Amino acid sequence: MQKFKIEISYDGTDYYGWQIQPKHHTISSCMQNAFNSAFGKNINIIGTSRTDTGVHALGQIASFKTDLKLQPEKILKIWNQHLPKSILIKNIKSVSNNFHPQANVHQKTYYYHLFLKKPLPFVARYGWFYKFINQVDLEKFKKILQLYVGKHDFASFCKTEEEKDTIRKIDNIIVKKFARFGIIQITIKGKSFLRFQIRRMIGYALDVSRQPELSVDYIKTILNTPNSQQQLIKAEGCGLCLKKIVYKNEINSKKRNV
Repeated sequence: MQKFKIEISYDGTDYYGWQIQPKHHTISSCMQNAFNSAFGKNINIIGTSRTDTGVHALGQIASFKTDLKLQPEKILKIWNQHLPKSILIKNIKSVSNNFHPQANVHQKTYYYHLFLKKPLPFVARYGWFYKFINQVDLEKFKKILQLYVGKHDFASFCKTEEEKDTIRKIDNIIVKKFARFGIIQITIKGKSFLRFQIRRMIGYALDVSRQPELSVDYIKTILNTPNSQQQLIKAEGCGLCLKKIVYKNEINSKKRNV
């Protein structure tokens, strides 16, 4: 059996996330079914990030094993031919059996896109038009997002899962407004994230920044007193995109080549 590492891009609109779920159409189940259709063999795909319903990816990383006696380039070409337009395998390469897509991750980069006005139909699925966007104090919004940077207990910003550590570290958050395209782009970087964490971070920040009676300290209190029972909104999945995943060995390799 040979192990392969793959990089995938997908439009998550019509899927119930990455993870295989009984009775639901997901990215990984679609890919596994396409592989079986193409090669007559079953595989088990393990992904790095469990993107949720409606969430997109430009650089999801996954691995699988197969006893196919084909070159990676051949597998890539045939497999892509059996996948829908919403999923593309960007590259594939043979790796050691020691490789696990969830191990030794250095950093993940996510984008979140907010539309400043109702978007054109052919881009609407790649961002979120928050109905109160015109009431949002952008400077206040930016200040709130910077509160998340660093190591915190994000129990107030995730779906409760028993026995799961809710401490996470956000490396940085950058907000850019592209008036020409009518969007606000939020770039968030960190090693790992909890389920719904990014969507709630952004949703809470939007909710508070549009209400003059709520100060930035409102979010600071939520961070300092973790409680999963929150009344603030969660941003829609359509605006979130996993941009890329970088592994520790890739960082070390770049340093050696400098």
